[in-house]
Amino acid sequence: MTEPRSHSYLVRDTGTGIAFWLVAAVGLLIVVDAVFRGDLWKLAATASIVALVLWALGMVLFHPHIRYDDTKVVVTNIGRVHEVPWSRVVAVRQNLSLTLELDDGRRITASGVTAPRDRGLVLGTLTRGKLGAGSADFHRYADALRLLHDEAAPAPTPVVSRWDAPALAIGAGLAVAVVVVTLVGVL
Repeated sequence: MTEPRSHSYLVRDTGTGIAFWLVAAVGLLIVVDAVFRGDLWKLAATASIVALVLWALGMVLFHPHIRYDDTKVVVTNIGRVHEVPWSRVVAVRQNLSLTLELDDGRRITASGVTAPRDRGLVLGTLTRGKLGAGSADFHRYADALRLLHDEAAPAPTPVVSRWDAPALAIGAGLAVAVVVVTLVGVL
């Protein structure tokens, strides 16, 4: 008897992730400089502004990703999360980023996941197992996506789209901290 497969993959753009971590290192140096200068108000102002800038850049450069497993694909964009069951996916296309085409005609774009292939269809007519028109150099995730889709059981599970509340709440808290530190510093 075979055990059920359990896959979980994460796809994130490597280039933008590296850019984020380089900016984070510079931000850390700025905060460390404020620590060595010993001025607590300057440290509070610097740390809160650096944290807000890093949060904003993290939301744009690092946080967007695709996570998928045997049953669904979760697209995390800037401020939004979409949970899509494989049975609802008709095709995966790529231009500057990956786009999931759903059986009801909607498209969900993974804004933070670039697709390093030629323009066009990445995964099309998934039920027939075709790997896409004109895609000679296939990305390694595409085969895994096709296999997972082929084995997905048809289900009436809805596509769920929601706000990325934890990430947005952190940003709101950091914005409030910057305003408070600025107001206290002015007074």
